[in-house]
Amino acid sequence: MGVSFSLARPNAIRSSIRVKVSVSGVSIFLYTGCSIETCHWDKKKCFVRSYVGKTTTSRIIIRLKELEVAMLDAIDEYKNGKPKLSFLQLNQKLQSLIDNPLTKYNKNVTLGFVNQDELSGFADLFIADCETGVRLSPKRQKLKPSSISSYRTTQSLINEFQSRWNKNLYLNEFSQKDIDRFSDFLIIDEEYAMNTHAKVMMDLMQFFKYAVKLKKIVPARILELEFDTRREDTDSIYLTETEILELLEITDFVAPVHEHVRDIFVIGCFTGMRFSDYSVIDPTTIRNNRLEIVQKKTGNKVTIPIHPVVVKILKKYNYSLPQVPPNNEFNRIIKLVGEKLPSLRTPFTKQITYGRELKELVDLKFTYLQTHTARRSFCSNEYLKGTDPMVIMAISGHKSHKSFMRYIKVSSEQFADKLEQIWAERQINNNKIKEK
Repeated sequence: MGVSFSLARPNAIRSSIRVKVSVSGVSIFLYTGCSIETCHWDKKKCFVRSYVGKTTTSRIIIRLKELEVAMLDAIDEYKNGKPKLSFLQLNQKLQSLIDNPLTKYNKNVTLGFVNQDELSGFADLFIADCETGVRLSPKRQKLKPSSISSYRTTQSLINEFQSRWNKNLYLNEFSQKDIDRFSDFLIIDEEYAMNTHAKVMMDLMQFFKYAVKLKKIVPARILELEFDTRREDTDSIYLTETEILELLEITDFVAPVHEHVRDIFVIGCFTGMRFSDYSVIDPTTIRNNRLEIVQKKTGNKVTIPIHPVVVKILKKYNYSLPQVPPNNEFNRIIKLVGEKLPSLRTPFTKQITYGRELKELVDLKFTYLQTHTARRSFCSNEYLKGTDPMVIMAISGHKSHKSFMRYIKVSSEQFADKLEQIWAERQINNNKIKEK
């Protein structure tokens, strides 16, 4: 929870300054109305450089600090006020602090009333219905906080887009031209990757489907709109079993939490669980060397055999695993741990679509380490060893072969090695048959 500043275009000569407000797991991005030459931006402090006697930057510094204090006060009112602000009211208040003309509480919005014919206002109703259980998942269950958080992020992007274009979007007036402009805003202005863009578009489509259900718009309206939800397979890394075991041999940690993160990450590598599951694993639920869990994301029940490496880690902590930091901090620490391995300090090329162009990003392998690498490593390693995909899917909880194969990050050379191994084993079997 807090306020931070950044440049919209850090590589340009001049850039506008954005403010990021983080609250309740949601990030709201707004433009401050200030811009500077990027040479005056301090990357480490994420703030304007301070110069003696330079009035231009001094005025901007004063403005940003005043804005930060006012926004922190608004967050406190949202968290602790009597009465507390709703999330929409918080968003409106933040917009008013930057003097956004769309949020002057005039013809469309007042502090206590939301025009549900407006897209952002309807999104607020949509989110409220998700929170209260009026709108349920396809399995007729209440939506998880992570899904609702995603919808809030999409709503904040809609608000930012409206602010940029100085235009309110309405359900019955929303056109393909608006979708295309919003898409350009995400890809070109915000520089979102293709898969992130697809997730926002999927959320936007859910808003309109719910509007049809509530008879806010006619069904034919949504049939006229095309939401670009195409995704791409990314070149994410996985760790070989050798690399995972090398990771376990590291002993020089700068802090105990680094060792804890390493050990919990390795457990993920040998169980195939998601971070939301392997970071809070309860060893007391182990029976007959098997762990039965209900996956937090899907609600599916899976039974996972306990690998000898996992048993060793459990015994190390006397079957009482240490608490580890949340996702973002965990990602930061596991990169620092991975940097210690020579095998992970090698270049890795990742292809990803940015700005509607396929680009190659080259960085050292350890920089791509994250919580999900553990699950991906489990699936890829077992697949390479020849484990039946259906067995792996039963452990990992994948429901479709298509979604499972997205986790298999195996190079063409490794597939070639695997086929040569199969041929060699087949030849040995054939020779044994001939000898008989």
